[in-house]
Amino acid sequence: MTEPYLTVYGHVALDYIISLERFPPINTSIDVLDKRLYFGGTAANLATTAAVLGVPTAIVSYVGEDFPEDFEDFMRSKGVLLDDLVVVEGKQTPTVWVVSDAGHDQIAYVFQGAMKDMETYEIRTEMAVRSKEVHVYTGRPGYYMRLMRELSQKGIEISFDPAQEIHHIWSEETFSQALPMSNILFANRGELETAMRYMGVKEPQEMLTHVGVIINTRGAEGSVIYTSEEEIHIPAIKTKGVVDTTGAGDAFRAGFYAGRYRGYDLHDCAILGSATSSFAVESIGGLSNIPIWERVLERAESLLVQ
Repeated sequence: MTEPYLTVYGHVALDYIISLERFPPINTSIDVLDKRLYFGGTAANLATTAAVLGVPTAIVSYVGEDFPEDFEDFMRSKGVLLDDLVVVEGKQTPTVWVVSDAGHDQIAYVFQGAMKDMETYEIRTEMAVRSKEVHVYTGRPGYYMRLMRELSQKGIEISFDPAQEIHHIWSEETFSQALPMSNILFANRGELETAMRYMGVKEPQEMLTHVGVIINTRGAEGSVIYTSEEEIHIPAIKTKGVVDTTGAGDAFRAGFYAGRYRGYDLHDCAILGSATSSFAVESIGGLSNIPIWERVLERAESLLVQ
């Protein structure tokens, strides 16, 4: 059996991407410009892209009895290890309706499906305990705190990344318990603000007594890495044109891990993340334009230090 370098926990979902010219006022309507169904979910996007980039990657997720066989075949064909992709009897597959306007702002409507009851499931760790790194993405706090407690005791590197769920599924109590069990915190600008509020601090650096590294993604402005020694500013990498930002953050993380797997430092891992993300935004859907490693290197090369 292939040994994973990375295990990703989070959603495998069906993504309905809906395009509008603008968001309508409440109690009104507007024409839909385009609607399409894509394979998606935070964990599926990250794990599949990382696997294509050469990182041995496993996924832990829960789907319903309606999970499409061609979705599973797609991930498997890209090299994702699916031993811990669980079909839950009597449940439906998580589904997300992502609505985007012409300015690429988004609103997501999330049906949790089989993931909603995660806190009642036994934690699955077979692949994680064999991995060098574990990425804890979207899902239920009760499940993840049990998981992180067990993995941190074994000395496994944990990245904590509640994403948009930090605002409405996590709380001050659960977040403040989980953060010290992690090594890296991933967050965009709004998510970082909520994290700081939960931790009762005014600046990201003040959280570094609880977590070793904070990676703050900022879309077109690039990203910032905070450590106790330095603050690293990473530029966004030019694309051929932004079509859809769905999955851009997942792609950034995949490129970051592809760098970690190959021994790059934090700066260059983030550059590789930016390069991978630049491909994701050039087409609709998080898994529609996955680059191979050589293309990522080519786009990142001029900014790499190593």
